[in-house]
Amino acid sequence: FCVFFEIDNCHGRHHPHINTSWILFKEGFDKCKQQTGHTVKMGVSSCRTVRGCGQYVASLATLWRTTTDIQANWQSILSNLDRNNAMASIAKPGHYNDPDMLQVGNPGLSLSEARAHFSLWNIVMAPLLAGNSILNMDNMTLSILTAPEVLAINKDSLGKQGSRVTPSNSTGSEVWTRPLSDGSVAVALLNRGAEETTITAPFQNIGLKEGASATIRDLWQRADLGQFTGSFTAKVATHDVSLVRVTPK
Repeated sequence: FCVFFEIDNCHGRHHPHINTSWILFKEGFDKCKQQTGHTVKMGVSSCRTVRGCGQYVASLATLWRTTTDIQANWQSILSNLDRNNAMASIAKPGHYNDPDMLQVGNPGLSLSEARAHFSLWNIVMAPLLAGNSILNMDNMTLSILTAPEVLAINKDSLGKQGSRVTPSNSTGSEVWTRPLSDGSVAVALLNRGAEETTITAPFQNIGLKEGASATIRDLWQRADLGQFTGSFTAKVATHDVSLVRVTPK
């Protein structure tokens, strides 16, 4: 079986170079595996810079916090998403940036915010640690946390973290993408703003050729939307996403 340990700070910020405490924990966990056969996964808090700890943390830890503690509100989710995006180049298969645990099912989020939160954590390959009470979980929360086609993004074997490919505009519209192992691309059209808006993802911005044709599948509705050429456009409600899988023809 597998054991997970979270190493919370342990004077990490007082080590400007390789963090000695993290190395000692890693050495101890490796000895544990040798003696017992049990795999130990280590999470550390925190590493928030590509330089410095970002140069070595993936060789020591399975995951590392990239943000302050998350709260169950829209601004906190967006803040952690942005901070985590700055570390996208560090993540790789088996080693993950951690923007903190999920807040789906906790008071403070609307249904659309919870769905957007879960969508984006899958796009950025975040560890999906449920932060809600599993004893008092309602059916809607359960349906979000177990959405099979959304979870498939997180589990994709390519292991490449998704990122924002268009800057936020005046309406709060953004496009986030994650390349997948079968050549398709997961795309989240994010509306940060207070009003419904229309968001377009030009195919050349998401890794496809300009003018390419692709089939689009809605991952929340689990429904094919048809074939599109050059771009995909959707109306997105306030504080929500349109999450699709784009498969080039």
